[in-house]
Order: sequence, then structure tokens, then C-alpha cells
Amino acid sequence: MRPVATNWPRPRPDRRAALALAAALALALPVAARADDAASWFGSYGRVGLALDPDGGGLGKQPAVVPFAPRLNEGNYLELDWGYRPWTSPEARVVTLITVALGDSFFHYDGRWDADLAIRQAFVEASRLFGTPLYTWIGSRLDRGDDVYLFDFWPLDDLNTFGASVGWRGERLDASLHFGLNRLDDPFQTQQVAVPANDFGAEDVAQVDRQRSILALRVEHRYGGAEGALGQKVRLYAELHGLPAADRSVNGSVTTTEHLPDDAGWLVGAQYGLWNLLGDGRNHLNVWLRAAGGLAAYDELGVPQSLDDDRRSVAAREYRVALSGNLEVGRLAVMYGGYARLFVDADGEDEDFDDRQDVAAAVRPMLRYGLFTPGVEASIQASRPNGLNPRTQEQAVARVVQLALVPALTFGDDPGSYTRPQLRLIYSISLLNQAALDRYAADDPRAAHGTVHFIGARAEWWFGRGGGY
Repeated sequence: MRPVATNWPRPRPDRRAALALAAALALALPVAARADDAASWFGSYGRVGLALDPDGGGLGKQPAVVPFAPRLNEGNYLELDWGYRPWTSPEARVVTLITVALGDSFFHYDGRWDADLAIRQAFVEASRLFGTPLYTWIGSRLDRGDDVYLFDFWPLDDLNTFGASVGWRGERLDASLHFGLNRLDDPFQTQQVAVPANDFGAEDVAQVDRQRSILALRVEHRYGGAEGALGQKVRLYAELHGLPAADRSVNGSVTTTEHLPDDAGWLVGAQYGLWNLLGDGRNHLNVWLRAAGGLAAYDELGVPQSLDDDRRSVAAREYRVALSGNLEVGRLAVMYGGYARLFVDADGEDEDFDDRQDVAAAVRPMLRYGLFTPGVEASIQASRPNGLNPRTQEQAVARVVQLALVPALTFGDDPGSYTRPQLRLIYSISLLNQAALDRYAADDPRAAHGTVHFIGARAEWWFGRGGGY
């Protein structure tokens, strides 16, 4: 009998193990590739691989001076979808979907019997209500629009909330109204304090329990696009954010508190899209414009920083313009994308290192020789602060230029830019100017390396998730 290793870490009966078991049970069920008539289906997005630098280290991180850097050197990540259609009738078509996500922690690399697990989605949706294009859903969901693939970035609508939506999915017109909540595990939104119990000991009670509420409206109209004809779409989008006031405990005291004022935010934006360019459904172009203020100028899963004298974010502003597209002609396929961003925080300072103008762009040409799809990628990031670097007392534009070779095998009958799965080798070189190096702390070893090499191999896939343009 083969001996059993006794020095490996053993799984612990905690929440993560329970989630892993639930995911394993879901995967063990008989499922089909996603189809409109499938009773259940399994889907996934994932990327996994290895990387090293010339010294044998495995950091391999993308140097970044902008909030959304090129994705070429991203770390490992995995999402698992399990969907089930429990009921279909002339009155409604009901689906449930659960998505479990795992971060960059793998047993075969770090030797730890552990994983970074999260419930990414869990909701029930009823569509075709009463034989109409009406639909509604309730639960936890990624409520997103189109992305800039080369930056793994959603420029306009990208919500992560517990919420509910009601909407209309028509042949040409889509519309939805969404209401969602979140309450971050942070003293900004939640705080527990100990109070004496009536009988003996103490119990924890909620001193701060304020949920951010988000109301979002989306309307999209499509024109053309049938049978290879040029298609166009226009999407309008808006959000309102609100956060109630609360009194936060100081040093755990229930009598000494500090006031957290209420706060608010807004967002408006638009998207114009084209598809079936040159008669090919994979050729498309998207352009976005977005303006946001107050809470909406910050990520909805983040805590606003650099507030005004009243400790509110209402004066913050963010403006974005973004572009993304793909063009495939003969043996050549070219993905491209980029964005520009202006951010001003709420502290009211005219000269502020936290206020900045960011620009980033990337292009990835690829040749199509059957399964062999060699490519290259070039990208640039630039960030101009509106104040002096607190470490150097200078104002300068930080810049990162990256060039990469990406030979790959892409598996599909007619491989294109978005065909997956893909196995790729990556060699990239990133060139950082002095202002980019000065973004690091003085004792950070990265501050001494203006040239960063990356050598890696990566697999990427997606399937069973619907999608398309």
C-alpha cells in the first residue's frame, strides 16, 4: 500500500472549507454547456500560470502608475459558475446562478492547504414575465456592461452589490432600474462595541451600521447588426449614491463618540458601440464618457479618502473617457484600448498630490496561423499629479512603457482575439522613468529598478458564460 504523507497541512472545518465543499458538490452534478434550453450549466473564467524575473524571483508584477494597468502580467484568478433553471412556463423563465471566485493562492505553489475564496454572485432571476420582455432579479450580482479587455477594466457600469433589479430586454431596447446596498467591513461603515450584559459578562452590539445605497438606471438601444450588417448601440447610464450619518465609538467607548456625517454621490455616462465592422461580428469598437461626483467618484467597495472639512466626499470629482476595440482582417487580429481620467478629491486643496490626470493605452497585434497565434503588445501609462511628491518635493509625470512578446496557441476552429482557451508565453520589459520610481517608498527595493523584466507562461479560458458583443 502506498504510504500516506503525514506532514501536509490538513483542511480546517471552517467557512473556507465549507465553501470549497459546496463548489466541489456543484461541480460533481451533471451539467451541460450553457444553452437556452439547458436545465443546468457550468461556466468558468480563469487564468493561471507561472512567472519569474531574471533573478529567479516570482514577483512578476505589472509596474503601475495608473489605477487600471495593462492586464498582461496579471496574477492567477478563477471563477466557477453553476446555473440551474428550476422552472419554465409561459408566465416566467427562472434561473439561479452561483459564482465562486478563488484568488492567487494555490496549494502547489505555497504549500498551504488554504484558498482565497469569495462568493462572487448568488441570485435568482425571472425573465419573460407574463410573456413579455420584463425581467427581475434579487441577490448578489456583478452588474456590468462592456469592458476594456486589455486593462481588465469596466469604464462605465460596474456594480458589485446586494440588490434587486427590474428591467426590460427587448429585441432593440434594454432598460433596467437597480437598487443595491453594501456595508464594508470597515469602521467607516460598521463598528461593533462591547456593552455590559444584563446578567453576566458583555456582548457585542452594532455601534455603526450604515449601508451605502446605490440606485442605478440603464437604457440601451441597438440599431442594425442583423445578418452581418453594421450594428450600432447607444447606452445611457446613471447612479445615485447615499450614505446615512452615524456616531462612531472612540477607543471602544459607548459614551465617547465622533460623528460621521451623511454623504452622497452621483454618476452619469454614455457609451457608443459599433459591431460587425467590415462584416465580421468579432470586429467592434466602444467609446465611453463618464462623470462622477461625491461617493461615486470612488470605488463602491472602497473607503473615500481626503475628505472635506465636514468629513464628506461631495466635492470629489472624476471624469473618464475610454476606448476599446478589436479588428480582424485576414491573418491579422488587433486588440486595442485605452482611457484618460481626471480625479480631484474632496479636500479642496488646489495643489494636491492625490489629484491627478491619468492616461493609459495598449495595443496587441496577433497573427493567425491556425492554432499558432504569435503576438506582441505595447502599452504606456502616464500620470501627472496636481502637486508635489511628498518624498521628493517635485512635480513630475510618472511614466511606464511596456513592450512584450506573446507567442501563443489559441484553440478554436477559427482562432481570433477573443478565442479561448489560450496557452501563451510572455516576455515583457517595462521601462519606468524617475518619477515612476519615486512613487515607491524610499526603502522599497523596486525604487532602484527602472527596467523590469517579466518571463512567464499562462493559460486563460472562459466558457459557458454567454457573452459576445
